[in-house]
Amino acid sequence: MYFTKLEVLFVAQLKKHAWFLGAIGLWLIIIIFVQWSYRNQNIAVVQQVQTVQKRTITSEYQNQDTQITQRLKLKLVKGPLKQQQVQLSNTYYQSQADSNQYHRYDYVILSPGRHVQHLTLLNPKRDNIVWLLLAIVILSLLGLLKNHGARALLSAVVNCSLFAGLLLLATYWQNQHILFLTIILTIVATLLTLGIIFGYSRQTIIASSATILSTFLALGVSVLVLLGTHSQGIHYETLAYGIQPFQMIFLAETLLGVLGACMDETTDITASVYQLLQEQPTITQQQLFTSGLTVGREIIGPLINILFYLFLAELIPLVVLYLRNGNTLNFALSRTMTLEYTQTVISALGIVLAVPITAFLAAKLLRGEA
Repeated sequence: MYFTKLEVLFVAQLKKHAWFLGAIGLWLIIIIFVQWSYRNQNIAVVQQVQTVQKRTITSEYQNQDTQITQRLKLKLVKGPLKQQQVQLSNTYYQSQADSNQYHRYDYVILSPGRHVQHLTLLNPKRDNIVWLLLAIVILSLLGLLKNHGARALLSAVVNCSLFAGLLLLATYWQNQHILFLTIILTIVATLLTLGIIFGYSRQTIIASSATILSTFLALGVSVLVLLGTHSQGIHYETLAYGIQPFQMIFLAETLLGVLGACMDETTDITASVYQLLQEQPTITQQQLFTSGLTVGREIIGPLINILFYLFLAELIPLVVLYLRNGNTLNFALSRTMTLEYTQTVISALGIVLAVPITAFLAAKLLRGEA
């Protein structure tokens, strides 16, 4: 009888903490799956670091940097040369713009090979902090939010898979159909994401319809403006890495950015109107529409500011780089701001359009359902 009670108590505790245990299990599975890909890779830990040389370098624009050479003593912890030791040199710049400084106990990835004398440094292995952050995210989603967190996590996995498929197809077709693929991704990702979050309901129909309508309306209006002005002042050639075709890739990037902003807003408005209807079943359609507009107006400001600050955060290092290399502020901003600023404005347009569209659809369909 004693053991029976103990077993019942044990099962009850398992059920109580099932989401936390599931989160830990999922985290461990992801770590094992990713680390398995490193099974044949030469990975070493830095045991000793010695600075052997320092010298100051001055550019033609009087920018100064310090070049430092390190001698590293490494011990291999993975790969065919496991447990062997090797000494390698590492040269980096104090600014660390395109080089890395190594410290004791850092993990590094070495070149493939079965002979110690042929090994070279590739790059640091910095995934420990990633695993820690991933554990916090998974525990927060599954442990605290439970079913809703699981849906959010599943939607993120689905979106990552769809985006990976988009990249593979775009690469296969040499970016010739990148905009068409992004349009398909936008529609499919919207339906799947909101379907996972809301389930099969009118909320899904409302949020999906409003997201797709506002996204494509914003992009359509923007394309008409760009065509009418012949894209004056828009430097497509400054697109990162100069990937062609410039305009199609720019529009594809913009479409995904607008989609994220609009989806965030439409789900908030839809959920708010639905909750209001649950609390006040006798509310009229006009009152629901007005309430949806009110919620949307409250969201517009913070959302646009978030987009703007994200844009500024990405802009700062590029502007500093241009200025430190002798360029004027006007030239630096013209080469760094035009594309990102245009994308921010188009996203803001989508956010504004999403408010009346979502409020109207939510009031019409939810009131009709009630």
